[in-house]
This record gives sequence, structure tokens and C-alpha cells, in this order.
Amino acid sequence: MLRILGGDVCKSSLVVWELSNNPTDLRREFRQNKRPKTEDPMTFQLNSESVERFVKLTRGSQGLVLEPTGVNYSYLWKAIASEHGIEVRWVSHPEIKHLRKSERLPDKNDQADALALAVYGFRNWDNSEAFLYFNEGQISRINEIYLDLKSLGRLKASIINRCRSKLSKEFPEAAFKKSPPSETDGLSPFFSYIAGVERFTDRGKNLYSGLYEKSVAPKYGVRISEYTKHLANQICENDTITLKMRQELNLLVFASPEFETYNKVFDNYNFGLMCRAMLLNRIYPLTRFKKLSSFKRRLGYGCEENSSGSVSRFKKAGSSIARTELHLWCRNTIARGCQTDSNICKQLEAKFLEVSEKIRQPTPKGAKFADLANSRTVAVALRWLYRDLRRACL
Repeated sequence: MLRILGGDVCKSSLVVWELSNNPTDLRREFRQNKRPKTEDPMTFQLNSESVERFVKLTRGSQGLVLEPTGVNYSYLWKAIASEHGIEVRWVSHPEIKHLRKSERLPDKNDQADALALAVYGFRNWDNSEAFLYFNEGQISRINEIYLDLKSLGRLKASIINRCRSKLSKEFPEAAFKKSPPSETDGLSPFFSYIAGVERFTDRGKNLYSGLYEKSVAPKYGVRISEYTKHLANQICENDTITLKMRQELNLLVFASPEFETYNKVFDNYNFGLMCRAMLLNRIYPLTRFKKLSSFKRRLGYGCEENSSGSVSRFKKAGSSIARTELHLWCRNTIARGCQTDSNICKQLEAKFLEVSEKIRQPTPKGAKFADLANSRTVAVALRWLYRDLRRACL
């Protein structure tokens, strides 16, 4: 007899609904079997006693169905279930939202979400394509580093903005000068000077110390504050760990024999390290994709109908992270003119210019031209990429 557990993951707990049959009326199932929130026996905490109760519950079940949202919150629950031989499957949020609404289950209710997950798992257990696929091993580590680097980038941007704002009165001559991190030690010459961080070279230090001696700010009693130095030190620490993580990511992506064929195809498109990391995490192994449509959806360029009445509309569906990464690749590699001998990149550049000219003709709309041209060019690139990967990998 099939026995499925649906689990709604909260910040520090897991709310479970157990099913051994397929209810025809989910609303009635929920009303008849919902439990009080206080002292709910099917709500588990991440502590030894509660986890032991959860393990006892999983015995004899076919699997646990979860949503991938809040992956850090769900990680331990997945690890616990897997350790005890329980298969964990993942369902996308839109699928559960649609099921919950169509069956008139309450919104923003943990038990209703757990019930919807259990029902979805029960109805689709024998159809592997109904569930999301997540890679383990090296791919999992690639994804973790990729997301951490993105997070570091966002943190760094906000700190740099505040630091430069402070320096506009404390060191105005250099406050907004470009000073990218060195490829050798990962440190920015300017911010390491402000923080007082020692480097392998005095080149940047001597440059900025000479500039500061002539600065107007100290002449009028304005010095570089301790808080500004603290911000600069945070930037340097961020740059140091970013360099280490990029070096590890570089080894995982380029030095792994299993990705060699993929990288040969990626070379033709001049994808950078971060774009390759995102692509490998999303599409490896390629055997999972039977159709171009599912490949494009996985990379944020699927189509989802959003029609009403006589008006037919479609919107993009899939990963927004992948869509953003591909947009950046197109903007920086294709739209600005290919700095490569790759025939594919040159063809995509011609496609970008062709699309730009066509959409510019009817009604000019300023900067939106580039976004639309980027989107259409990426769609073409994904079609070619899918074709080339299938030829090389399958």
C-alpha cells in the first residue's frame, strides 16, 4: 500500500501530512483531519527528541514530498529522511499553489500545504517527470558556491556604496575612482589602502598615500573615520573569500572530466565562469531533457499562457536566476560586440542587431529595446545550445 508524507518546511519546523489513499475531496479531507496548531503531533522541530519522532513516522512510507523553497531550511530534513532510506522528492511551488487553489484549500496554512504536497505525491508517484530533479555531488557544490558568490556580490555592492559615500567628504579625490580587485590576491588597491591591509605590493598604497597627502579634506580637518576603515576592511574580507571561492568553482567547472564535453560546447558561446556554473547546475545531465521546451523552461525561458477572453498572452516561466544570468551574458558578450573568433557568437551578434532594428521601427521606447533584443537573442541562443549539446553529449 502506497504511503506518502507531505512536508511543509518552516524556518525551524516541519509540518507533515500523511496519506495512504487518494482523497477525492481535499477540502473535506482537510476539515475533518486538521489538527490544532498547539502541540501538533505532526509538527517536528530540529532537536533530537522531535527528530526521533519524525524518523519513527517515516518508517514504512514510500517517500517524503517537499517544496524546494527555503533550501537551507529543508536541507536537514532531506538529509534525515535520506539517511533512513526514505526517498525525498521535490515539487515546484506553482504546482502546489494550483492544486491548493483548485481544491479550495486555505492559503497561508502549513497543514493545508502539507496536505497538498502529500496529495500531489500520491497522485504522481509513478511519474518521475512530475517532480523536480536535483543533482548531488559536485553539481550540488557548484550550485552552493554559485549562490554564495551571488550573495557576496550583493553584500559587497551595498558596503561599497556606503563606503564611497563616506569617502566623498573624507577623501573626495579618490572616492569614486575605479579600483577593481587584483587577480593575484583578490584585493582592491584603493580599499586595502583605506583599511590599512598589507598586500604583496606597495604600488597601490604609494599611489593613494601620495594622493591623500594632497587631499583637501585633511587640510580642513576631515579625516578618514574609523567607520569608513571598518567598511573598507569588510570589502577586503569579502574580496578575499570571493577569490578563494572562485578558485574552487573554477576547479570544479573546468577540471572535472565529466563536464569536459559541456565546456567544449560552452566555449563556442563564450560563457563565463558564473554562467557555466549556473548552466551545469540546471541542465546536467542533458539526458533529463526530451524536449527543447523543458530545456528552455529550466533556464527561465519557458512559456506560460496568461490569456483572458479574446486576448492571448504568454509570459516567461522558469528560473529567474538563470534568466538573469543569461541576460547578463548576452548584454556583456553579444550586445557589446563579440571579442571572440567564435562563429556562433558572431551569428548571435548579427541576430541581436537584426532584432534591435526590427523592434526599433514601430514605436521607440528607449532602453526597453535592449531588454527585448536581449530576450529574443537568448531564446535563439538556447535553441542552438540545446542542439549543440545533444550532438556532443548524446
